[in-house]
Amino acid sequence: MNLSFDPIAIRQTLIDLPPISAWENLSPPNPSQIYIPELHTKALPPEVSIVEGMRGAGKSFWTAVLADNDTRTLVSDVTNIQRLSKLIVRVGFGLDHDNEHFPDAKRITLLITQGCTPDDIWRSVLLRHTLKALGKPLPFDDGVDSAALWVKVNHDQADRYLVECDRDLAEQEKVLLLLFDSLDRLAGDWGHIRQILSAALQLGLECRTRRAIRFKFFLRPDMVEEDDEIWRFSDSSKLLHTKSELTWRPQDLFGLILLHLANSQSAGPAFRKEIEQQTRIQWQEVDHVYPLPQNLTTGEQPLRSIVEALAGPWVGTNAKRGFTFTWIPTHLSDAKGRLSPRSILLAVKRAAEWTKERYPNHKTALHYEGIQQGVVEASGIRISEIKEDYPWAGPLLEALKGVTVPLTIDELTARWTESCIKSSLEAAQQKQRLPPRRFSSDSDLKGQIQALVDDLVELAVFYRTENGRINMPDIFRVGFGIKRKGGVKPPR
Repeated sequence: MNLSFDPIAIRQTLIDLPPISAWENLSPPNPSQIYIPELHTKALPPEVSIVEGMRGAGKSFWTAVLADNDTRTLVSDVTNIQRLSKLIVRVGFGLDHDNEHFPDAKRITLLITQGCTPDDIWRSVLLRHTLKALGKPLPFDDGVDSAALWVKVNHDQADRYLVECDRDLAEQEKVLLLLFDSLDRLAGDWGHIRQILSAALQLGLECRTRRAIRFKFFLRPDMVEEDDEIWRFSDSSKLLHTKSELTWRPQDLFGLILLHLANSQSAGPAFRKEIEQQTRIQWQEVDHVYPLPQNLTTGEQPLRSIVEALAGPWVGTNAKRGFTFTWIPTHLSDAKGRLSPRSILLAVKRAAEWTKERYPNHKTALHYEGIQQGVVEASGIRISEIKEDYPWAGPLLEALKGVTVPLTIDELTARWTESCIKSSLEAAQQKQRLPPRRFSSDSDLKGQIQALVDDLVELAVFYRTENGRINMPDIFRVGFGIKRKGGVKPPR
């Protein structure tokens, strides 16, 4: 296969990738931005109540897609999940700066001070959405405050309304799906988040017995796997049995890049034509968008040949430093092999910029040095995310700057002094986040260095080698200035 692309046109298209940031609102993405990993289709049906995803995996993205009728219909057509197009979808909580449809954190706090329970609040959100979706009159003034305060004193009547609405939806062969996202923003501290989220999950479980009302929660791994208090209610396992994960395979990351190139107004036509001529795979236009043909990412070929035509076969002058096709996802994954689309978009964008600055006449769109710099950039972003989500991890990992991994426990202990650990715990307390779980509460390991190691292994920041030493994946190692023989060099 002899693929050849215009390196300058491709490079500029990658430089022009849209801003690499979290999806911070409910505005639907442009249809040309919707890449649908095969594994994500398992998370989209209304029967799946719990969707787990790491930072940047697409939780808010899919919330915005499902909440919009047009993009949801497009996804339904592409995936053949016909139930999606027949749903009535509303948002129970999420990111929306101009929101009038559900309470934000400040309003939730205010309603609780006025005597509403978290259950009152979520039941009122559901009731208000359901009545409005069916065109029924509201028994309260149209506002989230009025709805919650009414439910507080009319709990039984609210349940009767919900029974009637569920019956009417079922008779109309419709399902109302209520989405919950960005649930770490429910309150300013983890204790209150836990209480408010648990109430929403309990109502979601209750609605699984209804015929036509379903809840879908997009949750971070720490909410699903690391905090038993959230799930300490009867039959919570019935929700967890429906769990699906937003998993990205390496071919999905490359597919995301290909989708952007194929839909570029400048580089897209030539890019699609070259692939069609060399692979016989056809692009089918759908409403002025070119979805990625599924057989481009089902196996190693022709995807590997396309990637090598864009970035060269090796991350160096020969195969000694690694093959581009496997090197990129390996150096962007955490210790559990999990990948974030945000990381590869950022890495590729920076690689294109670097190549244009240093090697403008390079024969491929990306130079291998640019790819290495892209990993450095992506590592910096993942570091900021881990510090925000788990503030206690920052002081511990910063104390390792300049060391070379793998490390022994003794080498680690020499760096993790008593003052370092104290700073770690204080960082969690100041940000009102959970402390390291095992170190703080494990009956056997509480207060031990080994517990901190286990906590970081659980977060996929550390992993153990076969001989018991402690190692780190590059996506974290580089940003914290930690060395590894033969690895990507940390920035100075």
